[in-house]
Amino acid sequence: MILSLILLISIVQIGLYLFLDNKKIKNGKSIAFATLLMGHLFILPQFFFPEPDPNGINCGMPVLGITLAFWVIGGGATVLMHILYFFLRKLIRGK
Repeated sequence: MILSLILLISIVQIGLYLFLDNKKIKNGKSIAFATLLMGHLFILPQFFFPEPDPNGINCGMPVLGITLAFWVIGGGATVLMHILYFFLRKLIRGK
């Protein structure tokens, strides 16, 4: 579930970059990048945290795993898509 959401966000990121290029919005891609990265780091992990069990032991390991997955995989995918988009765009425009 988490990986499919990260993949969907990466596809939306590329679509958003293409849209912003067509509209020629200055600093739009940087704002979109920062927003998506902050979403991966602070907002999205909280939606996947398990509910604490009032009658059981509440270990923090699932929370840690979910948070690290979003930080490492989600943040890494966002940065990778951002870098790849700019390099491929530069190669295409350069020719």
